[in-house]
Amino acid sequence: MAAPFLPRTRAEMAQLGWDALDVLIVTGDAYVDHYSFGAAAIARYLESKGYRVGILDVPELEPDGSGWERLPTPKLWVGVTAGTIDSMVTNYTAAKRKRRTDVYRPGGLPGRPNRATIAYTAGARQHFKGVPVVVGGMEAGPRRLAYYDFWDDKIRRSILVDCKADLLVWGMGERTSLEITRRCEKGESLHGLAQSCEIASACPADARVVPSYEELVADNKLFVPLFQAVREENRPSGRVIAQAHGNRWVLQYPPVPPAAPDEVDEYYDLPFQRAWHPDHEAAGGVPALEPVKFSVNTHRGCFADCSFCSITFHQGRAIQGRSEASILKEAAKLGERFDFKGTITDVGGPTANMWGLGCKLLEKGEACLDRDCLTPDPCPALRLDKASEGYRRLLGLVKNTSGVKNAFVSSGVRYDMLKNKKGETLPLHDTLVKDHVPGRMKLAPEHASPEVLRLMNKPGFEKYEEFEEEYKAACAENGRDQYLANYFIVGHPGTTLERAVELFEKLFERNYSPEQAQEFLPLPMTRGMVQFVAGQDPITLEEVYVPRTMAERKQQKALVRWKDPDNAGIVIRALDEAGRGDLIPAFRQALEREIKRGKAGPGKRKGRGKASRPPESADLDVAG
Repeated sequence: MAAPFLPRTRAEMAQLGWDALDVLIVTGDAYVDHYSFGAAAIARYLESKGYRVGILDVPELEPDGSGWERLPTPKLWVGVTAGTIDSMVTNYTAAKRKRRTDVYRPGGLPGRPNRATIAYTAGARQHFKGVPVVVGGMEAGPRRLAYYDFWDDKIRRSILVDCKADLLVWGMGERTSLEITRRCEKGESLHGLAQSCEIASACPADARVVPSYEELVADNKLFVPLFQAVREENRPSGRVIAQAHGNRWVLQYPPVPPAAPDEVDEYYDLPFQRAWHPDHEAAGGVPALEPVKFSVNTHRGCFADCSFCSITFHQGRAIQGRSEASILKEAAKLGERFDFKGTITDVGGPTANMWGLGCKLLEKGEACLDRDCLTPDPCPALRLDKASEGYRRLLGLVKNTSGVKNAFVSSGVRYDMLKNKKGETLPLHDTLVKDHVPGRMKLAPEHASPEVLRLMNKPGFEKYEEFEEEYKAACAENGRDQYLANYFIVGHPGTTLERAVELFEKLFERNYSPEQAQEFLPLPMTRGMVQFVAGQDPITLEEVYVPRTMAERKQQKALVRWKDPDNAGIVIRALDEAGRGDLIPAFRQALEREIKRGKAGPGKRKGRGKASRPPESADLDVAG
């Protein structure tokens, strides 16, 4: 029988009648019993297989260090994760300023250690002797091989080497975690597990050898062949990747095949409470739960391959979707809850309208390395018409579930996937506008310069403009007062001043100035990171301009947030430097109008001008 909450203390173990644990999960997040939180997802899955699992969350909460004593040493193994997202992204802005909040901790208060995977593994080694320590999650996975660290501005060793864990699990870890548990139970070796990394004294004869840590330190251009190897072997039939660190080797084993819908259903149908642990009530709860508490996740994975996003190398390219029955069952359960007010805030995933999409290759976990799935145009093999109609039907069924009044799509939508092969707009477009947009639709055009968008691997801005017109027309036709929440990135490789001004022009034409703009982060194992570090694109091999200084980033951000009077001087100087002094008079006039109307300035732009993202979207693009 499932525990109401998995134990986070010895007293809770006693209440459950447990005298020992089989597996212990250590996490930097407060324990929230919801599948959007990795520690709970893995723990509940292992519990469903008959294992006793405890969650040691935020062990540093107790200032005297006693947090590590809350639970005993497990019989089989200890799992360590920094939390739902990278601890450095959680703790610092792209400008390397300390964040004042951490929405994944009790009360949203900061305090997570930097590079938490390393810190927590040291704590686990000290307090839980005699059992294997396994690391995983969004911090460990992308750092499984030597990587560039933006905050230290240097090349670091594989996190597996630095944290001294026994094993690293990368990607979505349910299957691998279960196999680890079964092997530990039988006293078997953890060697050679799919979707894991281990340290070895010798390189396997059939492995694909990539540039070593020492070679990368000496020549950052070698990140190009490293990226190529990881991309090409990111498939179940791929080879082991071997990377030397001194006289040792980090071995990366290929991923497991994509899960079929019945297996994905099993992951999401578990008895999650959709609540934070009662122990965190006194602190005011855990803010990160609120956006997802009444949402329904339809799938995992993304084949968009955006250059700045690591999701393809974490969740995988294949869309691993839940069945319609599983999704509707979850909607029905929400409809029965006493605290549910009738609105499902999101029916989606990393990219909402990818549910049900794929092709014969993607369904096997393979990919066309010489053809992108979505750029310059969606691949005909994706079966867009059929999947779009399936998602449209699903949204209608969820909305008509007993107890449900609204079924909104708050995940990002790929506007370049709302047309069929003939260029005709799919019915899903009007259905979204009419019934499933909660006042705004989230889109991520990211930029307007063709060259920057190409390097980002995003569709051309003309496709956004075409969609924008159709969206406005659909809103007018259906009597909907809705708008678009557009997200833009500044400082991405390839963004010269002239290209930043191209984006300014497009925003200025629309009288649009988002309150926030995402600053590019060169996150480990992304194409954008290689562009940033090597100054070269790892796929086209072209040389790439990189805006490296904080002054350039500030300038580009000011051009996006041009309605802020504090940015006026920076904008004028940027336009003059770019040889676009012709835009300055109109800019001055527009800003003066905004100030007179009380619409410009910090705290003044609300509603339609506001578009912000949480820290984790530096890792996960809102629309692929």
